[in-house]
Amino acid sequence: MTFLRDLPLSALRALAATARTGSLTRAADELGVTPGAVGHQLRQLEDRLGVKLVRREGNGIALTRIAEAALPDIDRGFDALTSGLRRLRFERRADTFTVAADPSFASLWLAPRLGNVRAALGKLDVRVVVSIALDAMLEEGIDLAISYRNSSARDLASADLFTERVIPACAPALMRNRSDRDGAAVLDRLPLLHIDQTMGDDVYPTWRDWFTAAGLQRKDLDHGPRFPLTVLAAQAAISGMGALLASELVLREHLGSGRLVEIARDVPALTIRRRLVWPVDGPKARRAAAVAAALAAVATAEAGDPLLVGS
Repeated sequence: MTFLRDLPLSALRALAATARTGSLTRAADELGVTPGAVGHQLRQLEDRLGVKLVRREGNGIALTRIAEAALPDIDRGFDALTSGLRRLRFERRADTFTVAADPSFASLWLAPRLGNVRAALGKLDVRVVVSIALDAMLEEGIDLAISYRNSSARDLASADLFTERVIPACAPALMRNRSDRDGAAVLDRLPLLHIDQTMGDDVYPTWRDWFTAAGLQRKDLDHGPRFPLTVLAAQAAISGMGALLASELVLREHLGSGRLVEIARDVPALTIRRRLVWPVDGPKARRAAAVAAALAAVATAEAGDPLLVGS
């Protein structure tokens, strides 16, 4: 029991990584430490057990016979630990309903409407996290994702939330005259601001998509400042750094206050459909379907909103 109480997990991980890679350097890269640290952990484990575990073999490292015999049990032990930790994580979230959405949308549209889905949540506490890849929903314990992607996985259900207009906008101070707002010529001279694609939202239109749809050309389409969130990019646009291509829904507040103006309005706006995705099976699958239906009902009730298309 004393041995188990002081189990050297880091040293055992070093042994397993060395066995997989056959190299202290590659094992160190896998574990995020230095080769010297891996070697030190292996020596400490050998000293503690009183047996030789690794030996030099050419330019690499190989396990001794006794270490090879023990490795399957060590691997099974790590698998069991991982399974146990995953179970603890899901148990901790048993009373929580987790929604994944991009931060800009979550703060500007989702959060103000969570009260509308309180009945569908029942006694569960809602937890909002950043967007993830849809194929990682089950592993990450996500009960509902709001994403631009359309999953075809059989274990995931989906429904449309609404379609958004994606428009160019900039600070009014960058307009030379009123005609700049309507024509696309203004975008030949303004710096372009970019939003980095996030997990699950890599279908979001870019400036290259907009110029292609408009039948226009510009050589430096990929140049310009980049931002991880739309809300940050919007602040840069407000300060006059350049033109931003973003969802009109997310830019609603700035457009309404006049801090930003839509430009190139003679060019038809791009659109993109936002979707609700949730697991088909699981302890909260029915709850997820109910929350998705409640959010869809909110969107339907707001169908007259000019910022939403075909809700």
